[in-house]
Amino acid sequence: MKKEWSEEELEEIASQLCNPVGEAGIKTGEFMNLSNANMISRGFELPAINKKDRILEIGPGNGFHVSELVNLTDGIEYCGVDISETMISEAEKINQIWVEKGVVSFTKSDGNILPFSDNYFDKILTVNTIYFWQNPAAYGTEILRVLKPGGVFSLVFSDKNFMQQLPFTKYKFSLYNKDLAHELLRNSGFEVLETVEELETIQNNSGENIKRPIIIILAKK
Repeated sequence: MKKEWSEEELEEIASQLCNPVGEAGIKTGEFMNLSNANMISRGFELPAINKKDRILEIGPGNGFHVSELVNLTDGIEYCGVDISETMISEAEKINQIWVEKGVVSFTKSDGNILPFSDNYFDKILTVNTIYFWQNPAAYGTEILRVLKPGGVFSLVFSDKNFMQQLPFTKYKFSLYNKDLAHELLRNSGFEVLETVEELETIQNNSGENIKRPIIIILAKK
């Protein structure tokens, strides 16, 4: 039988997806790790991570995928920034060996300012965070600021038409299609290089298999 969610439950789901907190946040991080695995993989694959790249991921969740990235590519430096203290703590635990080696770091962010100097990163990735940007135009400009000239930003999200069918996205979410995302990126100063649209199968919060359209936009400084 399909579960009927109360409005309070739907609002809590949205809140935890936006900013995972406490024990429920840990479980949300585990769910996101499974749900977003393909999107993360594709988001890293398409811009072609190179040796010695300095990489920023905005919203890494519990960072379960980071070890695979570090093992696959020699000499990279990875930093994840997240607004969730719970996710930062979980990611540091899961990636303790890499954190201790100085290869990986996780940093708390307020969601508006990226605490890095100008022209710092070769590649920047974010998966399913664009819905929660507090000031999208300003944040796009902030991402551009910390990206090196010629660096690539990989923006990964699910299309507005699909997302608006999910009952919890009425809370806290701002939804995008590729045209809206292109406009945001160009207004922030990016050059859009490539847009890839794919369809994947995932499990939703009720455990049902559904088809999800994903959009991957590569943009250059």
